[in-house]
Amino acid sequence: MKDLVDYIKYHGYITSIRDKVDKDYIWFDICQKELYKDKNGEDKNNLSFFSARMYVEYSYKIELRVGKDVYVEGIPKGYIDKNGHRQNYIHILKINEIEVKKEPPLYGDGYWGGKKISNEEASPEEQAEIQKIIDSFK
Repeated sequence: MKDLVDYIKYHGYITSIRDKVDKDYIWFDICQKELYKDKNGEDKNNLSFFSARMYVEYSYKIELRVGKDVYVEGIPKGYIDKNGHRQNYIHILKINEIEVKKEPPLYGDGYWGGKKISNEEASPEEQAEIQKIIDSFK
């Protein structure tokens, strides 16, 4: 279990899109409607929201729009905004069965794409081959 990285799967519909935040990412909010009965037996709506971030070029492949039903898979991330408040979001790795290929390293240098990278040292032969390649660029 140690090799697992936090991962989120979330289904809902898009309520807003922010495409002018930066040049590499598009941001959008996903909402789920949770129905429940209150103490008087009346049906009530409880809305849950998640923010999501995805590489902008993938937004054209799935035609993002407000109201679109989406199923996303990704990594929970967060940052402190300019007002000092914690903002959490999902970094999208898959949306409606389309894989987002540009995956950032996860939680330091030991992970890539949610999987632990083995850190076996190269054999002396492999090291010599790598050194030859490096020397050819000098």
